[in-house]
Amino acid sequence: MKYSFKEHEKNFLEWCRQGYAVPLSDAQKSKVKDFLKNIDDPNFVPPLYRHQTEAVKRIIYSHEVLQKKDLLVEVVTGGGKSAIIGGMIAYFMIVHDVSKFLILVPNTIVRSRLKDEFDPESKTFVYNMFPFFYNGTGDMIKRIGLHMMEQGKDPVGIRQASIILGNIHQIYEGKVSLDIIQKNLGNLVIFNDEAHNSKAENYNEVLNKLKPQRIFRLDTTATPDRLDGLHPDSEKILEYGIKRAMQDRIIKRIIVCKPDIEKVKLTYKDTETGKEIKAEEVPWEEIEHRKIKPTRYITSEKPMRQQIAIAKQCLDYQKKTVSLDDVGKPKWKPLLFVVAISIMDAKNIAKVLENEFKMRTLLVTNESEDEEKEAAMAINRHLKDCEYDAIVSVLMLREGWDVKNISVIMLFRKFCYKLNEYTGEKYSVYGQQVIGRGLRRIEPMNKSEWEQCLVVDHPVLKHDWLWEMLDADQYGGTLNPDELIDIEKIPKPKDFGIEEVDHKPEDVKNVIGDIQDIIDGIPNPPKETIKVIHEWQDYLDKYQYQTEQIDIEQTIREIKKRKLASGFNEQEAFDEFKIDVQQINKFTDFEVEQLKTMISGELGYICRDSLKEYDRNPDKRQDIIYKVLIDHIKKRFLLGHDIFTIEDKNALKKLWFSVTEIREVFLDPALIEGILKKPPEL
Repeated sequence: MKYSFKEHEKNFLEWCRQGYAVPLSDAQKSKVKDFLKNIDDPNFVPPLYRHQTEAVKRIIYSHEVLQKKDLLVEVVTGGGKSAIIGGMIAYFMIVHDVSKFLILVPNTIVRSRLKDEFDPESKTFVYNMFPFFYNGTGDMIKRIGLHMMEQGKDPVGIRQASIILGNIHQIYEGKVSLDIIQKNLGNLVIFNDEAHNSKAENYNEVLNKLKPQRIFRLDTTATPDRLDGLHPDSEKILEYGIKRAMQDRIIKRIIVCKPDIEKVKLTYKDTETGKEIKAEEVPWEEIEHRKIKPTRYITSEKPMRQQIAIAKQCLDYQKKTVSLDDVGKPKWKPLLFVVAISIMDAKNIAKVLENEFKMRTLLVTNESEDEEKEAAMAINRHLKDCEYDAIVSVLMLREGWDVKNISVIMLFRKFCYKLNEYTGEKYSVYGQQVIGRGLRRIEPMNKSEWEQCLVVDHPVLKHDWLWEMLDADQYGGTLNPDELIDIEKIPKPKDFGIEEVDHKPEDVKNVIGDIQDIIDGIPNPPKETIKVIHEWQDYLDKYQYQTEQIDIEQTIREIKKRKLASGFNEQEAFDEFKIDVQQINKFTDFEVEQLKTMISGELGYICRDSLKEYDRNPDKRQDIIYKVLIDHIKKRFLLGHDIFTIEDKNALKKLWFSVTEIREVFLDPALIEGILKKPPEL
């Protein structure tokens, strides 16, 4: 996914330096400054991590100054996404008097974790942890109530609660909940956690239906890039990945252990043919892309036992590193997390762990009973007295399952990668998510000591690209089943040159100034080779907008009465639109002239930013881009009318909903180069 904030970094730093000016009323301006001064204050205890503070400020700047409505922050697992969400809820309550917030999650595991953090009755309630409300705003906490949408639970509580926490499936399958949200909640702020899931068809449908009433939407995820090449339709304004978090000691460091390839020959059994095959013969790419089901493959028994023996050595070593409490007992219990290739494979591994290695094992797959799934979610509440030694899963326990005492991860499957279309860097979705399960620190505020997660890998899985991406350390040499861990072969933590400094408000300007000098000194990157869209007109005419799914019934009735000129959308394209016009009119009550003004302003920004993205030079060529852009929206959205003369309010609303996606289309350098090489007549 593209990082969209690069062009705004200088102005953002200047905005911070000049005191956070925003185009709001005088009363709101004062509230914005007070809010940001509060999170900067040394008395804000515990303090936010630097990237959390940066995220909150970038979100406020992007929304208030740049007028952005759909943003995304990429923050590593364990990096505190919930605190960022909590900060923004407090901000919108204090500054904009918003009273309704919807938090969307992809599954019950994530929902359970967020319930602990946003339920006022919970010990880990985010506002008991962080003082986002201050001075005269403290009483606002009393207004916060949580409604968690659950199967069989009366959805009426949605009307009373200020924070609605919902599994996305319960919203699009339980139409009553969506109907209550649309008809009763009015304007709301949406938080879309684990946002990389939002390209699923039903997820997208819900987000589009809620678009007319959302004031603002924040997407949060540790892995915005997907293997299918799709990504959320928001703009990414912050990147805080595993490497940065490891340098800041916010997460554990990774140490990879591998056996001698000749002593442990990793093979698999094809259950359909009964044959034993090499790891290299397993169709890993097809399995990861879900073209082939992994159910036919299981790990061969001998290498499975050998790898488990290595993992057991690693777990025993980790137990020796745990410090003791006041009565001489370990402060926490290290656990082993095993990732199998299939459910049958997971069952076999769990059986061997239990019967031969005498390790109490929890098996969690799609076939597991609810009781076992709930046990997996409760493990984090039992750091010292967990009844299990190991947890075995396939890929079910990924996002949202956060267990601090996972100390060893053992891999029986290979992860694949794709290349980022913008940077050319390798990325993995499943690999990063699985390893992330073991990276949360037991004591995140203790920066003086490193915590570590040992990963048992195998050379034939060829994961070197993953360990390089995650900045992992390698055990010094091979680690085989009959060997004890040699502490001398555990690499020393990398020296990232981090110095602890006292936080002093008066130092902030100097720091910002230094950063500004660094940014000014960065040379422009060489222009990347791009595949030019020479037939740009045909490309624009055929481009499929997600927001063309929007239905405005009145517009459809009018369209079906007209004979559309050649080149406009065909009538069939409007057959399956489903958005409620009354709700659009209720929640986005802009007049025609207001819509024209807002859209015209956005179109100007798109022309300027498209050239900034292309060659950093927004010169007179903006006139060419503007001509193409105006003709495009005229043809695709305004039924052949000019934006300055059209009086069709619904058509303008539809265009306004689509501006973000249009912007993304025109920020493609391949399109801009095609237009500039073969420009239209002005």
